Amino acid sequence: MPEYDVLIIGAGPVGLAAACAAQDAGLAYLCLDKGGICHYVSEYPIMMRFYSPAEDLAIGGIPFPVANDEKPRREDALAYYRNVVAARGLNVRTWEGVESVHRSGAGFLVSTLREPDRDGGFSYRSRAVILATGFWGQPRTLEVPGSRLQKVAVRYREAAPYYGKEALVVGGGNSAAEAAMALAAAGSRVSLSSRRSSPSECKLRPFVLRELELRLSEGKLTPLYGTEVVEIKPQEVVLKRSDGTVLSIPNDFVFALLGYRANRPFLEGCGIRVAEDDRPEYHEETFETCVPWLYVAGGMTREGFIFNGRERVARIVAHLRGAL
Repeated sequence: MPEYDVLIIGAGPVGLAAACAAQDAGLAYLCLDKGGICHYVSEYPIMMRFYSPAEDLAIGGIPFPVANDEKPRREDALAYYRNVVAARGLNVRTWEGVESVHRSGAGFLVSTLREPDRDGGFSYRSRAVILATGFWGQPRTLEVPGSRLQKVAVRYREAAPYYGKEALVVGGGNSAAEAAMALAAAGSRVSLSSRRSSPSECKLRPFVLRELELRLSEGKLTPLYGTEVVEIKPQEVVLKRSDGTVLSIPNDFVFALLGYRANRPFLEGCGIRVAEDDRPEYHEETFETCVPWLYVAGGMTREGFIFNGRERVARIVAHLRGAL
């Protein structure tokens, strides 16, 4: 059975940054992902721009081949992170999903299954484990009648197929606002529903809020703030306003962009305590969970930005190197 100093779960930007740090520290490491390299980035909307400049996304001492004052697109990031893996010869195994992480002696026993058909797997021993899986694989869903209809999506990919259609976007975050604006620009008749009473009460980045308010003032979107979906039908959606009144709107497609949650059964199976905000509990300085030598990084923490995550995993690896 292969044995490692540290096993990294997740081959997204932060997981790959941890692999680079482990390689630089001379540790025996392995990085696993249930999908491909930066799988969750590949599921971002086509041609989406990151909020961060290129220099904040770079890892492993390899410059991002985009001007630092320019915000890279999804396609730029996918090519860059693949090139980092190749250039550094990182020890990464893709399409191998981690099923369990258990304490075993002085370290951990990690069991995996091969994806996508789960037709066999492997076991590894490791002194330490870093969870850098993010939340992308666990979308929140609408739990209302009709939410399992084929026209309901929990991810938005691109706007072109929905030209001329009635689209409802549900959510109060940046992803919902940007999807609504993109759909409207592509010729969809778009309504935007949120439980918040106004755009300014939503947790939007300032430049997203400004653009959304402009589109609303131009009549490009129908605002349905202070509403929640109560039923989805094949040709309409029923919503309830905060004052209790009900309205029904024509609809062809629903995009329920409600954010993501942790895989609580997996985390608790590892022995990790999960807080009320659905994120793991961890030490604020070391990022170690209640399970000794089991760490969380990136989107699994409350500091989900890539530039924060790459610094945190460097500290984690430095601590591991000193202890090992």
